[in-house]
Amino acid sequence: MAAPLDPHATQSDLERALCLELRRQELPHAHRSLHFRVRLERGEAHYDPSLVVPRGEILFLIEPLAVSGASEAVPEILTRFLDQHSEEIVLIVVAPRAAAGSLPPDSYDEVYLEDEIHRVVRRIRDQDPHGMVEPFRKTRPS
Repeated sequence: MAAPLDPHATQSDLERALCLELRRQELPHAHRSLHFRVRLERGEAHYDPSLVVPRGEILFLIEPLAVSGASEAVPEILTRFLDQHSEEIVLIVVAPRAAAGSLPPDSYDEVYLEDEIHRVVRRIRDQDPHGMVEPFRKTRPS
């Protein structure tokens, strides 16, 4: 009999840190539990958000970009994903300063630096599950 898969298996140190903080703040979440097809300019891509955090009618997707210089396809996939999917989804990117600063604003709903993990999770926890999503002011980290 095969050993059960770890429901909190992670693919990077940044994802692991986010998972630990979500657990510490007692926010239910799942890893790569949703699967989307995203239409691109040429063809389509599969997108499996790293962390899925339901909050009432709002679904937070957290995408940790652990290294600067991640695949150039990532911003296009994220941008087109946001164009094509529900407004009840909030896509949060967490990344090192260099990577966060180079992301086009259309490729995320909210962006945080890798040292702001506590802030990211607190923001989700504080979201009223039945309320409107608080607007996020998009500024590039300096």
